[in-house]
Amino acid sequence: MPTNFEISDHDTMHVATRAVSPWQRFWTFLGNPWFQIAINALVVTASELFLKLGARDTAHLAHGWGWTGFTGLASIWTWLGIVCVILSLMSWLYVLRHVPLSIAFPLSNVVHVLVPLSCWIFLHELISTRRWCGIALVLIGLAVVAKPFSRIEEKL
Repeated sequence: MPTNFEISDHDTMHVATRAVSPWQRFWTFLGNPWFQIAINALVVTASELFLKLGARDTAHLAHGWGWTGFTGLASIWTWLGIVCVILSLMSWLYVLRHVPLSIAFPLSNVVHVLVPLSCWIFLHELISTRRWCGIALVLIGLAVVAKPFSRIEEKL
């Protein structure tokens, strides 16, 4: 029988399972700056798609002031894009609080791959051979840049 100063194995297991709830694990995962970089890239990609849909849906409204882009505000897609821009800003500011800009910014350039691919898949836009080569070069560049960052992450 343990004294007041001793903890049995049963008590340790009980404390360990009670100490980390699924919600705490979820919030810890969500707060991971590396995960936030990925979320940011996806939200930026979604914002670009929504803004494109909004611009396309309101192109017929372009009269004398159409060059300003204000007619795009008549589309719900544009407003969804604006919400995504705000969410991406919040996520990006969180990332910058925890990851040096010299590391976060190159990794965020994955949007230069995600946006064209998303436009090709969802908007049925054509991608030229030259553009495919550019996307491949960006992917190679991201792989080259990400390799040293995996070592830096261990130090952060």
